[in-house]
Amino acid sequence: MADENFEQYVAEELALGDKRMDSLADEVTAIKLEQAQFRVELAENTNATKRIEANTAEMLDVFESWKGAMKVLTWIGKAAKPIGYVVGMGASIAAFWAALKAGVQPK
Repeated sequence: MADENFEQYVAEELALGDKRMDSLADEVTAIKLEQAQFRVELAENTNATKRIEANTAEMLDVFESWKGAMKVLTWIGKAAKPIGYVVGMGASIAAFWAALKAGVQPK
């Protein structure tokens, strides 16, 4: 009778072990599926990040170009004031010269 109880005990323990192993195998399979999905999502995320980086790099180039253009316009603006004075003086001299040639007398 003791042998039958022992055999039954061993059979029950083996059945429990089989259930645990089946459960662990199912968990490992689920983990592998999740990992595969994560790899796909990571690849998609990496591609999206690279596209964003490329687009941002183009925008950065545009902004840097505008920054250079603004510097040039600032230089032109700084030079415009003195150039305006010179042009104004030249126009005054030309007007004075034209008035002298036309014979206009000062009052």
